[in-house]
Amino acid sequence: MTGLVLAFVAAATVFYTSASGSAATQYAVDHRCRTENGVQLTVSNTDVVADDAKIRQIAGRNGGEAARTRTYVTRGPLDPVRLISRDRAFDHVEVLKGGSRDGIWLPHNVADQFKLNPGDTIQIAGAPVPVGAVYRKVADPAPEFWCGDRSVMVPPPQAGANGPPQPLLVSSTLLDELLQRGGLAPVGTHVDVYTTKPLQTRTQMDEWAAATARMTPELVAAVTGKPAVKDFAALSAKTAERTQETVGSAVLPLTLVSVIAGLLGVVGLAAQWVQRRGAEVRLLWTRGVSPQAIGGKAVLEMGGPLLAGATLGWAAAWVTSPLLAPATQLDPWAPGRAALFAAGTWLVALVVLGTVTTLRVVERKPRAAFLKKVPWEVLAGAAAVVIWLTGAEHAVEVDAGELLPQVSLAALAFPLLTIVFLVGVVARLAGFLSRESHRLRGWRNPTVLWALRRTAAQRKVVVALLGVAGLAIGVIAAGVGVASTARESLEDKSWMRVGSDHAINLVGSSSQTFDVPAELHATRIGFTQLYIEGNIGARILLVDPKTFADGARWRGRWADSSLNDLMAALEKPRTDGTIPVIVAGQYPLTEFISPADYFKNMRTVATVPSFPAMGQFEGMLITSWQWLTQSQRRGFVQQILTTEDPERAVAALNAAGETTGPVIDAKTATEHLPFLVVAWIFAFFVVLGFALAAVAVVTLLVSVETRRRSTAVAHALLARMGLRARALLATHLVELAILAGTATAVGVGGGWFVLEMVTQRLDPYPALAPVPQPASLQGVGLMTSTVAIVGVVLVAGYAVRAAKRAKVRELLRA
Repeated sequence: MTGLVLAFVAAATVFYTSASGSAATQYAVDHRCRTENGVQLTVSNTDVVADDAKIRQIAGRNGGEAARTRTYVTRGPLDPVRLISRDRAFDHVEVLKGGSRDGIWLPHNVADQFKLNPGDTIQIAGAPVPVGAVYRKVADPAPEFWCGDRSVMVPPPQAGANGPPQPLLVSSTLLDELLQRGGLAPVGTHVDVYTTKPLQTRTQMDEWAAATARMTPELVAAVTGKPAVKDFAALSAKTAERTQETVGSAVLPLTLVSVIAGLLGVVGLAAQWVQRRGAEVRLLWTRGVSPQAIGGKAVLEMGGPLLAGATLGWAAAWVTSPLLAPATQLDPWAPGRAALFAAGTWLVALVVLGTVTTLRVVERKPRAAFLKKVPWEVLAGAAAVVIWLTGAEHAVEVDAGELLPQVSLAALAFPLLTIVFLVGVVARLAGFLSRESHRLRGWRNPTVLWALRRTAAQRKVVVALLGVAGLAIGVIAAGVGVASTARESLEDKSWMRVGSDHAINLVGSSSQTFDVPAELHATRIGFTQLYIEGNIGARILLVDPKTFADGARWRGRWADSSLNDLMAALEKPRTDGTIPVIVAGQYPLTEFISPADYFKNMRTVATVPSFPAMGQFEGMLITSWQWLTQSQRRGFVQQILTTEDPERAVAALNAAGETTGPVIDAKTATEHLPFLVVAWIFAFFVVLGFALAAVAVVTLLVSVETRRRSTAVAHALLARMGLRARALLATHLVELAILAGTATAVGVGGGWFVLEMVTQRLDPYPALAPVPQPASLQGVGLMTSTVAIVGVVLVAGYAVRAAKRAKVRELLRA
C-alpha cells in the first residue's frame, strides 16, 4: 500500500497535467469559430486573386480544409447591399423559394420588401440580375457555418439608407461576371484553412499547429497581395502549453510534499522490518554481516511488494484520471511518463528503505528522537500566519497577453499549512485526552468505557489515524471548495454583466409594450447610461417585477434581501408620488442624480452591492417600467433576458412580432480560462486527499487486524460477564464513531475555514463585481459523513465477526 500511494501521487500528477492541457485545448477550440481553429489569411478593402484548387490541395495535404469568402458592396434597388461568395454557402441557408444557383439569392426580408420571387430580376449596380432563390435571413445566434462571417450575415436590424447593407449570396462564377460589369467595391476577402478532425489534447493541437506553420508560406504564395495572417492553431497550442506549465508548476510542490510524506511511511516500514526481523538481524550482525548487506536484504524482501504497489498505483492513477482530472483525454506520452515517475518513486523508496535499515542496524536508538517532541502543528500554524500577513492581497495574477493566471506558491501552501495546524492541534489534544481517559469510571455504561479504554490502549495509532484522516478530509474539502468557488465566481461575474445566460437585443422603442411571450421563461429589461460626479459610469435599469425572476439569474447571497422582496418593493405604489428605486453599487444616492426630471423624485427602497445586468459600471439604479411614462422610456436599450435556448427564444420573439438583434452569451462575456485554471489547480487537492484517505483506511484495517486476538479474548471475557453481542458491536461503533466523527468535523471545518480566508484573494478579476463568495461545502460534508458512517458500520461488523469466530488456539496465544 505504501508503494501504491507513492506511485499514485506521482503518476496522477502527470495525468492531471496532461489533462489540463487537453482541457485548455478544448476550451480554446470551443470558444472560437470552427473555421478559426487553423490559419486565416485576410485582405481588407480589396479582393485577391487566389487559386482555389491549389489552396484546397495545400490544405488537404496537411489534413485540413479550405474556404474562401469574398465580400463586395454595391448599389441595390434602393440601398447598398453586400454580395457574398463562399464555398458551400448555398448549402447552409434555409431555402424558402427556388434554388437555382445561377442567380442571386436574397434574404426573405429583402424579397418581401421588393416583392421578388425566383425568376424575377433585381437591380444590382444598375444592371438586372436574375433571382435564383429566397432564403430565410440568418438570425443571431448564427449557425456554426456562418460564425466567422457573423458580422456580415447578421447585420444589425436597422432599415433605411443608414442601416447596414443586406447580405445577398452569389456563386463565385456569377460574382466574377458582375465584377466585369463594374460598380462593385471590394470589402474584403479571407481564406480560412481549418480542420474537422478532433482537437482534444495538447499533442493533437501541437501537430495541427505544426501543420499550419508548414502550409502558411505556401498559402501566402497562392494568393496575390500581402494578406494578414492569423495562425489561430499556434495561439491555441501556446495556450495549452502554458496551461500545462502553469498547472504543472503549481501542483509539483504539492506532489513533492506528498511524496515526502509517503517516504516517511517507508521509514516506518523499515523500522517495522527491523523489529520483525530482530533475531535474524542480531544473528547476522554477530556473524560479521555488514549493515549495508542487511539493508540490501530488506530491499530484496520488500522491493517486490513495493513494485507491485507502485504498478497498482500507476494503474489506479490512469483509471481514475477521467474522474479526477479536468479532461478525460490524455496525451499519448502521459502513460509512459507517468510510469517513469512511478518507477522513480519506487527506486527512491528502495534507497530510503535500505538506508534507514542500515542506519537502524548500526545504531538502535535514533539520534533524531527529539523530533517527536517538536510541536510541528505550531510551526505549521506560525508559517501559515506569516504567509497570510506577508502575502499579497490578491494571490492570483493574470497575464493580460495570455489570459493565464499565476498562482503564488504561498496561495497553495497556506491551505495545507492551515489544515495541518488544525488537524495537528486536534490530534495532540486527542492524545492527551486518551492518556487521561484511564481516570474515567463508568462501568454502568460498559460499552462506552470499553471503547475509551481500547482507544487509549493504542493511543499512537489513534493519533496517527486521526491526523491522516482529518488531513485527507480537510484537503478534499479545501480543494473542492476553492474549485467550486472559482467556477461559481465565473458564473456570478458573467451573470452580473449580462443579467442571465443570454441577453437578446430588441430593436424598437422602450415606449412600446413590455409583455414577453407566455411560452418563454424570460423577462424584458431596458437600460441607459449616465455619468455622475467624477465622470463615473452608471446605468439606469428598468425591470418588470412580475417576470424578472423568470428570466434573470439571481443568487440569494448577492444581497441581504431576497429577490422577491426587492421586486415587491419596486412594485408597491407610493402615495407621495416618489419613484421606488433600488441602488446598486458603492456610491451614495446623491451622486446618481441625473438631468432626467423623473429621477429627482426617487426614493431608495433597498441598497444592494450588485445586481444582474450591472455590466462593468460602478453603480446602477433599478426601478420598474410602470413608474416611467412612454416618453420617458424612449432611448432606453431593450433586451430580453432568458435562461432558455437562445434559438428558441429568438424564434418565439420573432413570431410575436419582435425584431431581435445580436444575442449576448454569458459564456463569452467573461474570459473563462483564468477561473478554470485556478479551479484545476486546487482541484488537484482532491487527488492528494484521496491518496491520504487510502492511507487512513489501510491504517484502520491494519490496526483492527493486528489486535484481532486481543479483541477476541476481551470479547470472550465480556461475554462470560453477560455482555450481549449487540453491546459488543455497539462498543466498536462508539470507538470508530469517535474517530470518524472527529476526523470529519475537523476536516470539513478546516476546509471551511480555509475557504473563508482565501476566497477573495484567489479572484482572477477582483475589479469585476460581485465579490466572490465561498461555495457551500454541504455536499462534501454529506458525502464524507455518509462514507464515514458506512465505513464505521462495516469495520465494526468485521471486527466483531472476526472476534466471535476466533479459534481457541488464537485465544491461548493472545
